[in-house]
Amino acid sequence: MADTTSRLTSLKARITELADMAGRDREGEARGLAAELFTDLDRLMAERPARPDPHADKPSQAPRAPRDDVERCPVCSLRSFNFQKGSIRESADGGFEAFYRCGSCAHEGWREIK
Repeated sequence: MADTTSRLTSLKARITELADMAGRDREGEARGLAAELFTDLDRLMAERPARPDPHADKPSQAPRAPRDDVERCPVCSLRSFNFQKGSIRESADGGFEAFYRCGSCAHEGWREIK
């Protein structure tokens, strides 16, 4: 990682140098340096490890609305914990969650969709 940082710092300095050259009628030198910089950037991009796609293992499935739009509220115990339409998100463990709001005590929370 330190090697990458020093290489990128050097690349930034050379880009600054290129900008200075372009302003002083040194177009040929600027084009040569630009070609070197593109080569260096291409090499760095090729050396960079590919990041794995976090969704590659999962089958693509669209989230579905919960089976029950109304559940028992965990706070007031009344059956008034209502699913809020359009509030489905992907959970940290790979499933989906839906947002509920209690019509009685106003408690809000996310519930796993089963």
